[in-house]
Amino acid sequence: MNFDVNIILDLIMPALTGIVGWIAGTKKRNNDFLSDLQESINLLSERNKDLLQEVVTLRGENADLLSNQKMMQGEISQLRAENKLLRDEVELLNERLTGIKTITRAK
Repeated sequence: MNFDVNIILDLIMPALTGIVGWIAGTKKRNNDFLSDLQESINLLSERNKDLLQEVVTLRGENADLLSNQKMMQGEISQLRAENKLLRDEVELLNERLTGIKTITRAK
């Protein structure tokens, strides 16, 4: 009987070792996969944090630019009004000058 147990153990041990090795290998592969996923999550999370900070910065710059644009539009409106007044004044002065030239020529 002792001989039969040894033969049975000799036949079963490689199969048992193979099964245990396969289970351990599967678990290691799963753990490695999860570890790789966690690294990817960490990288993406860090990149997301950086991008969010950049978005906040750009929104602040955009708000400043919009404020400056409104201020410049107001200044442009004032300059247009001033330009119109100056054109009207130049036109009036040209009319007076033409009148003076006519009077001077008439004498």
